[in-house]
Amino acid sequence: MLFTPANWLKIMLTMLTKIQQAVKKMWIRQIPPSALQLVYTDSDGKLQLNERVVQSCFLHKKVSKYPLYLICGTGERRKGKSTLLNYILRALHCLERGQPVSLEQDDEPLTGFEWRGGIDSVTKGIWIWNKPFILERNGEKMAVFVLDTEGSLDIEGDRETCLKLSALSMLLSSHLIINVNATLNTTELDYLEMFVNWSKLMRDSSLPQHLQHLDVLVRDWKDPDHCGREEVHVFLQHEHEKLTMREDSKYNLVMDTPSVSCFLLPHLGNKFLEPSQGTLADMDENFRHHLTTYISNLVEGIWPHQKADINGEKITCGHVGKELKDLVSILQREECSFTSFSQMSDFPINWKQLKTLLQAYQKYLDQQSPDDVSALEIFGVRPSEMRSRVSRKAIQFQEKYKLSLRGDNAAGKEMLMEEMKSQLTEKQERFCAKYSQRFTMCTMSIGSAIGGTALGMVGPVAGEVGFFGQHNHSSGQRDRRS
Repeated sequence: MLFTPANWLKIMLTMLTKIQQAVKKMWIRQIPPSALQLVYTDSDGKLQLNERVVQSCFLHKKVSKYPLYLICGTGERRKGKSTLLNYILRALHCLERGQPVSLEQDDEPLTGFEWRGGIDSVTKGIWIWNKPFILERNGEKMAVFVLDTEGSLDIEGDRETCLKLSALSMLLSSHLIINVNATLNTTELDYLEMFVNWSKLMRDSSLPQHLQHLDVLVRDWKDPDHCGREEVHVFLQHEHEKLTMREDSKYNLVMDTPSVSCFLLPHLGNKFLEPSQGTLADMDENFRHHLTTYISNLVEGIWPHQKADINGEKITCGHVGKELKDLVSILQREECSFTSFSQMSDFPINWKQLKTLLQAYQKYLDQQSPDDVSALEIFGVRPSEMRSRVSRKAIQFQEKYKLSLRGDNAAGKEMLMEEMKSQLTEKQERFCAKYSQRFTMCTMSIGSAIGGTALGMVGPVAGEVGFFGQHNHSSGQRDRRS
């Protein structure tokens, strides 16, 4: 190999690329398992996405193609939500190692998401345990993530930020756990009502059901002898009677729906509330028993509920990472503003409809020029004709989306319409550019074939003319000589 300047440059670029890749791998390996902030609020109260966390958790090549399951906890601050999620981490760790599910050793200090009591709360946003649990069954692998939503139900603060965090937690989750007290407050009822309305619309429409389940986990249930899932009817009756006594009640029996279930937990014991390390030994035995039952049932029921799209195709980590980027960019816009849970409940439906119609338009484009289409078929439709065809279809999808938009938030709906038009145009332009290239290649290919055939036909004829011409010319010479 000659060491020319061009070769030296090529070698240096290759070495630089390898060094960059090695540094990136080293950085990823050096990050210990911990809770990282996936979504946060900046100094202006605006939602921001931590792109580095998205890259390392969802888009990294080691996990990007895995189907996934997302367990997300939400609820008012300082109600034991993070403690619950930390014990779920322990159970998933056992499952990942192929061991029987347990909550680990009695005297093991509790670690994971921030859980200690106090006046100050953890910063608002969505936190993610940065190490996915890779589960395997029958040769199939799945990534399980655990998320902790802080501030989504703290409505006394920035109401709009809380509403947006609530929507994000619902849209991200496969299994959403709302941690509540024995008596539901108005904020929690509004949140549950939003979820139930959304779930009902998902079931009654062709939209994909990305959020499979919601658990209402009731803490400090007043009757420690009647806890668990079997005693839920007691809680439901209690809440129903309370609501029906209110003449102005706007709520339905929110838990009376297939996508919502409930579990009653007793008080965890005063020893756990005292300055402690959060060990199992600090819990009351009754609480520990029910907590173990709840978590075991949750993690052992993961496999049937992987995220899937409208066609039943499993959604991957990479897909969720990209969708999260799109979703946060929408929620950051000034036009995307909400004043109530009722108004917020329309947004997930409108957003999912947008993604579903864009997926349908992409499928239509793929059908117009599949990879295995013949050159003659492409040659039969000029790029200008194809552009007109896909443009008309895009307009039809825009109109369909406009008619499907829900709610009375005019600015929000207009913003989503603009997003729909922008993404349809992007897909259309990308398709048309690719189609024009294919058309040009097919034209050249067909032209070459026709030209080759013509030359093959002309060649023998020319040879014959030459031979006879020469023969005739010689005969003429003989005639003249004679």
